[in-house]
Amino acid sequence: MANENYAALEQEMETVLEKIFEAGAKLYAERGFKRRVGYGTRPAVIHIDMANAWTRPGHPFSCEGMDTIIPACQDLNAAARAKGVPVIFITTAYDVLDDSLASDMGLWGQKIPLETLDASTGAADIDSRIAPQEGELVIKKKRASAFPGTNLNQFLTANRIDTLIVTGVTATACVRHTVEDAVAEGFRPIVVKEAVGDRVPGVVAYNLFDMDSKFGDVEPLENVVNYLNELPNFEDTVPTTTLSVKQAVTS
Repeated sequence: MANENYAALEQEMETVLEKIFEAGAKLYAERGFKRRVGYGTRPAVIHIDMANAWTRPGHPFSCEGMDTIIPACQDLNAAARAKGVPVIFITTAYDVLDDSLASDMGLWGQKIPLETLDASTGAADIDSRIAPQEGELVIKKKRASAFPGTNLNQFLTANRIDTLIVTGVTATACVRHTVEDAVAEGFRPIVVKEAVGDRVPGVVAYNLFDMDSKFGDVEPLENVVNYLNELPNFEDTVPTTTLSVKQAVTS
């Protein structure tokens, strides 16, 4: 009964949010928000925290929606790999889990159960259903965003990436902060609608709306896969130059 009530509440919330965001989208458009960064010509796919602690049930970090998110990530991987587009995996784990010691969890561990992200348990391993292939980059981060304290920016810059196709969890934290940092660093964030999840009803819808309004483009899976399918092989692509604001608005 509790699960039925929860599902009903979630559906009711989604209906209300849909009405709110429809009105909000018109307001933002009138004020010059919701512009499009658009697809570039030299992308990479990046999966945020699609590791066992988040994708499998029974863990404090477990997220909802994997029946949709995992297949979406599989489709993206297949399309990207067919063109030689880099696929990057991000996970989060800590080396010193005893908060009585000098720990790499920092103050964040005072808010959320980071001590459960013990790499030795397999919690931080990328879900085997979307497992990295040989040569694909796997980055271990310590913060919400995949950028600070990692070699992600160096990898993207060295490989002349201009577009980041983003999936993962959670919408409220690690996905959102990665998208915010990506656009700040000059990459075009494309967030795949069906491939983002979280734990609490309503927060995915809100964060997708807000990211699409301010930080990147939220696109349906079909559009992103079609974009990848239509690309030349990665080795034959060149980066897209940055558009001016005027060009972006009128194009």
